Amino acid sequence: MKSSNRWRSALLLSSMVFSSAALALSPDEEERLKECKRPKFRDFAPEQKSEIDAGGDVAFHVSHNADPLTVTAEARGEKMKVNVVDKKTYYLVSAKLPQLTPGFARVHVTAKSAESKLESGCLGQDGWLLKIKGEEAAKPAEQPAAAQ
Repeated sequence: MKSSNRWRSALLLSSMVFSSAALALSPDEEERLKECKRPKFRDFAPEQKSEIDAGGDVAFHVSHNADPLTVTAEARGEKMKVNVVDKKTYYLVSAKLPQLTPGFARVHVTAKSAESKLESGCLGQDGWLLKIKGEEAAKPAEQPAAAQ
């Protein structure tokens, strides 16, 4: 009975050694992962789900590892002209929303890494949702009073 337990232990130990070797990354794979440090986005203004007029100003920060020439922003498929200012530790990006119809619109932002050694670049993406003000925003406040 003791010999069968020893065989089980040896089998278990050998399977653990071989499985960890199979799951480990090769040096080439580790180096490839280090090559891509995606730009990060933060401090979106106005904040998520805020109400804003069509054509209003939006702003956000991008990490300093981004290539400032590749920063883009768009809402509902319409590209916005961005103004990128270097603040030494991050980039401050500002833009104006296009003239959109009232409702919700997601602002999509992208930037490629300046440090990327990959041919395709290392793309960072993010975004936030805004509510575009319009005539529809005033009507719901009047309807409950008329229903009484």
